[in-house]
Amino acid sequence: MAEAPKLPRVEELGTDYRDALVGSGLADDIVDLERLEPRPYRYAEGEVICRHGDPANCLWVIVNGSIAVKEDEATLFVRRRNEVVGEQHLVGNGYRRIYDLVALESSVEVLVIEKSSIERHPESGTIWRNIARIISVKLRNASKKASSLSRQLADDTRILHAYTNEYALGRRLKAGSLHQAEYQVDKAIIWFSDIVDFNRHTSKMSPDRIADVVQRFFNAQSLPIISRGGHIDKFMGDGMMAFWVLPQTTNGAGETCIEAVRAAEEAVRAVREISIGNEPLLLRIGLHLGMVVSGDFGSATRHQFTLIGREVNKAARLEQVRPEDIAEGVSDIGPIRLSHEFRDELSAVLQRRYNRKTVAGSKGNGELEFFSE
Repeated sequence: MAEAPKLPRVEELGTDYRDALVGSGLADDIVDLERLEPRPYRYAEGEVICRHGDPANCLWVIVNGSIAVKEDEATLFVRRRNEVVGEQHLVGNGYRRIYDLVALESSVEVLVIEKSSIERHPESGTIWRNIARIISVKLRNASKKASSLSRQLADDTRILHAYTNEYALGRRLKAGSLHQAEYQVDKAIIWFSDIVDFNRHTSKMSPDRIADVVQRFFNAQSLPIISRGGHIDKFMGDGMMAFWVLPQTTNGAGETCIEAVRAAEEAVRAVREISIGNEPLLLRIGLHLGMVVSGDFGSATRHQFTLIGREVNKAARLEQVRPEDIAEGVSDIGPIRLSHEFRDELSAVLQRRYNRKTVAGSKGNGELEFFSE
């Protein structure tokens, strides 16, 4: 225990110290408080009252101020005026402290009561009963707090999963809470999708009706993507970005590309089942395969895990192609547009299905070649 300047004896300090003993519950049913031989001490903010590994030969009653119970610099509890600290380690012989106790305020006053004084007291049995009651109350409160923290953790986990995909969450957890996810280069399938003529469909709808329709068509796309191993990157108005990251140990991308195509086909069918009046919604999807940079991007105060790079832009351009952009090939483009890099990884059966080649022009970006049904 750290040395601190002694204050006058209890009987010379008025009622504050006696009130602290009574208020703590330690002195319940005790006639002679002086026989506990309490010794007053004062600590300054940041002073260590005891350290992990110190012998457990006393307890403290807080008269004024507050004390932090710490483990490896983390504060587990804060004990305040008229509370007892250090009592849980007194039971048994040779016990040692497992936490640090540190003064939290500029002036912290305590009463130190030695274990030997408790054992010599003629009412020691009553004192040990009081200590057991104090421990029981603390344990009950700690159980309530643990239960509350468990519920909060479950809620926080649900929120994390609602706002962050599994891949991004894994990368962030690996980086640790104090760091952003490191940037890395991956081979990935990039998905961009959008609802055809969304503004025309919703121009006369109420906000609640628009929100309902948006929720429905995002669900119609998200479910097949996630069920086939993909991750939702972000929602953008009526558009969506998703991705599949290919493991570095994977030689080919064929199986994952097939899963992405299947997800796209399911999403197109599911969205078509949503009608505004008697007019079904139509979905456009661009799928591309290429090298991307992934990680946390943004400002110093707010950032988001995402994929960036030229290949991401190419996937977005695939989805955005309109009939008026076509320079060569068919004009009635199918809803699913595949880059040749993506199509080359598909099975022969799927390549025969997606065999209509189109070349679209794009200002500043050159020609864009893709395939559709």
